[in-house]
Amino acid sequence: MSKETLKRFTRIHRHYDLLNHVFSLNADKSWRKEAAIASIMNKKRYRVLDVAGGTGDLTISIYTEAHKRMLEPEIVCMDFNDDMLSHAAEKTVGMENVTIEHGDALHMKYSNSSFDVLASSFALRNFDSLDRFSSEAYRVLRKGGKIVLVDMALPDSNAWFMRLYFKLIDRAGSLVSPGAYKWLTRSIINFDKNAALKTLRKNGFKGLKLKSLRMGVAFMITGRK
Repeated sequence: MSKETLKRFTRIHRHYDLLNHVFSLNADKSWRKEAAIASIMNKKRYRVLDVAGGTGDLTISIYTEAHKRMLEPEIVCMDFNDDMLSHAAEKTVGMENVTIEHGDALHMKYSNSSFDVLASSFALRNFDSLDRFSSEAYRVLRKGGKIVLVDMALPDSNAWFMRLYFKLIDRAGSLVSPGAYKWLTRSIINFDKNAALKTLRKNGFKGLKLKSLRMGVAFMITGRK
């Protein structure tokens, strides 16, 4: 990942969780919950990698949904920003089989076929190479393993409303970190979710599905190795 991306998230790490909840009208919680449910496996113990896990919200949601079902997955929350990971470490204290690790989504340190599930939330837009990430994701997943990805892009309808809303986000975000949230909203506007689906397919993933989530601006991609 680029140094500029690292710097951007370092600038906003203290307010990242709060602003995500406020700007999404708390919908980000339900989006992560849906991704967590999609990450469930039909066995008691399995390994999950939360790529670009940031402050750990998706890891916590996966842990919560699994334990509701009496499952005991081993979850690795990986991110390349140590400031974000410090929050994840604080929030996951006491959670068994949850590990917080530094790592790069484009150059994963894990062996081939290491995980049963690879999940990620709101990170696809920030990867310098989606092709490289897709290749690495395929490599570290076991055969039959799941990939579950949640992110944001302009909705298929009423995109004008979201563009207007993003202008409000830019103004509010500038009070916290000038320019940081404008960059994030531009990344949403410019992201092509269908191109992402094609990239994953090109790298070997099967049974890929693209689902629009509540409010339309978020989507979930699921598939298998």
